[in-house]
Amino acid sequence: MKPIKSNRNITIGMRVILVLLLLAAGQSFAQKVNVDFDKDVDFSKYKTYAFTEGTPTPVTLTNQRIEKAIEAQLAAKGLTRVESNADLMVVFHCAVTERTQFSTRSLDGWGWGRGWRRWGGGETAITEVEQIPVGTLIVDIGDSSTKRYIWRGTATKTISSKPDKNEKAIDAAMKKMFEKFPPQGRR
Repeated sequence: MKPIKSNRNITIGMRVILVLLLLAAGQSFAQKVNVDFDKDVDFSKYKTYAFTEGTPTPVTLTNQRIEKAIEAQLAAKGLTRVESNADLMVVFHCAVTERTQFSTRSLDGWGWGRGWRRWGGGETAITEVEQIPVGTLIVDIGDSSTKRYIWRGTATKTISSKPDKNEKAIDAAMKKMFEKFPPQGRR
């Protein structure tokens, strides 16, 4: 990516705004996990599950890791995977989007907030624009007999270029997603 050069003065107010935007952007790249479920369903009656076709990633190994992570969480909750006549159908969907990240740095040796401004002089800065891949993973669980979805988990996180980091992120997302599964009692 080509840096964008700027020879205009960067005021303290602009610096404060830029720092706040960068902090907000950093927080938005943290892993987010949300869960929703049908509060009228008695989850204690379900004992078995099977996977069904969803929207996988183009990376086969990632799909296998996702399925393995879901399987580990459901097994820990006492559910058994079967090939047919399952109580629950599990499907996952994956999507990748891009978020834009800006980072600006001074080239004049005047770091952020250091030193005095030169009278009448401008500060040279470079703003780099980077596209950050963000993955979204949705896990839907449906009741096979009623053909209705009863539970949904969603996880969003930046995607690393390192497969082992992504595997750890998948495992962490699944643990957090299934932490309170099955939902206890009706609300």
